[in-house]
Amino acid sequence: MSYNISFSIAAIIIGIILILIVSLNYSTTNLVNKRFKYFLFATIAMYALDIVTVYTNDHASTINVALNYFLNSLYFLSGAIVALLFLYYSISVAFKGVNRKHVKIHYIANTSVLGIYLISLLINNFTGFYFNFDNGTYNHGPVYLLVNLCAVIFLIEAIVIFILKRKNFNHKQIISTILFYAVFFASFGLQLFAFQDILLSDFGAAIGTLIIFFSIETPDYVKLMSTLYELNELKASLEIQVNDRTKELDKEKQSYKMLTLETLSSLAELIDAKDHYTNGHSFRVAAYAKALAIALGYKDEAEKIYLAGLIHDVGKIGISEAILTKPGKLTEDEYHTIQSHAPLGGNILRGLHQFRIFKEVARSHHERWDGNGYPDKLKGEQIPLEARIVAVCDVYDAMTSDRSYRKALSDKAALAELERVKGSQLDPRMVDAFIKICESYPDSIRNHIDELVQ
Repeated sequence: MSYNISFSIAAIIIGIILILIVSLNYSTTNLVNKRFKYFLFATIAMYALDIVTVYTNDHASTINVALNYFLNSLYFLSGAIVALLFLYYSISVAFKGVNRKHVKIHYIANTSVLGIYLISLLINNFTGFYFNFDNGTYNHGPVYLLVNLCAVIFLIEAIVIFILKRKNFNHKQIISTILFYAVFFASFGLQLFAFQDILLSDFGAAIGTLIIFFSIETPDYVKLMSTLYELNELKASLEIQVNDRTKELDKEKQSYKMLTLETLSSLAELIDAKDHYTNGHSFRVAAYAKALAIALGYKDEAEKIYLAGLIHDVGKIGISEAILTKPGKLTEDEYHTIQSHAPLGGNILRGLHQFRIFKEVARSHHERWDGNGYPDKLKGEQIPLEARIVAVCDVYDAMTSDRSYRKALSDKAALAELERVKGSQLDPRMVDAFIKICESYPDSIRNHIDELVQ
């Protein structure tokens, strides 16, 4: 018994010395230092319990049996806790201060394992399958070899983490970690299979701890770990701030988008109100244009094309209502006045530099593919893409709407007319894509405006 107590006292002294060195020389309170100190405190408590149980087991005949069960259970539990704290210390070193959430699964799983082990120790007090006391003698139970299984699991997990994260250790740290496990498992194996009455494992753990301390817990390393931990904390804080600001900007962007949509919708209503025959025309053209843009593969631009479609006829604000609603044939001067709404619309919107597309659509949606349109006689792909898209939709809606001088054409007739003028008035690619969209609806596409703008 005396040499066992001597081993434990030596281990306690080593632990106290290390705690004093850490407390006096390593003033930083980073996660690594904290866990190493917790580990040292736990090992000292384990060594102290070792001394107590050595004495009580040798005097089992004079010690209360319930007290002996309690002390031995507490000793084995302390061993598991020491292994768990060493695992947590290893995690903090291997992951270099990474935020706790990244290794949360380790804490949940290992705490559960420790809880199960505690329950098994409580059951042992009634069954004696780990250890028992018979006639004042301490005896090993039938599954005594499993009493330290919990601690072994934690140490194996620490080994796995060390292997997986070995790139985070320098050459010296790798050697010292290997030596720690070699010394500990060698002393544990000798005690388990050769010298069961000599407590070699505790002293081996103390020597291994000393090796780890001198290789990993150097002042330079502590400073580095402290800096890394602070940087990771700062990074996490900045990520939170960036995410919060991004959410605010997204909210502001959404509010701005809604304001823009509401403003342009109101303007579209004002435009259409000048002629009751064109009521809803701007909204339908915008919806068709959005669907056509998406079908052509311009999904990212579809929303802007929709907004441009809402105000493509904004120039009509400057045209006399009498001319817009005239039931008979227009004079040549009146026709030129009607045509002026295109350049007038472009001029109205020319100040919207961030929305160049609005001006181009308003000015160029009456240009023709063959170059005979107005106001600039643009031809083919000289015409802005967005204007070519809106032009098809504008012509289709005009044909399928009642006018003061004629009734609306049927969908079939309107699509046939689009087919006739493609390549002369309208871009053939746009016409083909639009006809395909219209044919995908069993009834008229005019009945699906709300669906198109979603």
